[in-house]
Amino acid sequence: MWTARMGLLGLLALAAGCGASRSATTEAAPRQQGTDKADSSSSTVKVEIDNRNYSDMSIYLISDGLRVRVGSAPGLSKTTLALPAGSRRANWRVRLLADPIGGSAAIRTPTLLVAPGQKVYWTIGSDNASSYASAG
Repeated sequence: MWTARMGLLGLLALAAGCGASRSATTEAAPRQQGTDKADSSSSTVKVEIDNRNYSDMSIYLISDGLRVRVGSAPGLSKTTLALPAGSRRANWRVRLLADPIGGSAAIRTPTLLVAPGQKVYWTIGSDNASSYASAG
């Protein structure tokens, strides 16, 4: 009985040691990616969202007819999201969609022309008529 407990403790210690080495490996990867941050910052488009709607929203980028999830915007709050790298193609066109969680009608931006270094500013109201977006 005592030997089985010692064996189990040994296995737990070994598993804990393996887990520590994995976290060190995954920790090093973001640092390497961070060195390219200066290059990716010029291609990253920030989206500043002022959600004046009561509903929490799932935010999507509409690209080539597909919805790519960007993040979420809680109701009655301001949020800043970043569009995925490479999402802004050579034509610089961006279109976003806010899908209310548990709601019915999605809210869309018009197609926006976003030049390098610009941000998208989006105020989400209760419907499309009371929502507006711009790039600058």
